[in-house]
Amino acid sequence: MSGQNQNLKRMSKRQNKVDVVYDYLELLDVEITKRFGETATKKDILKHLVERGMVEPKRLRNYMIIADFDRRLVYNKGNRTHTFMDLSHKYKISESQAQNIVYKYRKKSRASENISY
Repeated sequence: MSGQNQNLKRMSKRQNKVDVVYDYLELLDVEITKRFGETATKKDILKHLVERGMVEPKRLRNYMIIADFDRRLVYNKGNRTHTFMDLSHKYKISESQAQNIVYKYRKKSRASENISY
């Protein structure tokens, strides 16, 4: 596959154009200020996003699994097998589900994978 075709393929995967993201941020700023005032905390903002359905509970869970993986990997002295066992027990999912979440969803947290600039 040529370099140009690879770039087109990568660009088509991104979900949002940067102008849509900026419009969303402006709307969110108005909603947060209206609801919590000028002193809204990070927790207030996240709570608002979850309650309004803008952040799916499954995405929060996946984010926490990835964050827990990094912390537990240090605790388990680099043993990935024990780390995935711990995650599957804590989140009541299979070990293979935990692996898929860590390996597939981690890259989705990068802006370059989600926004076309």
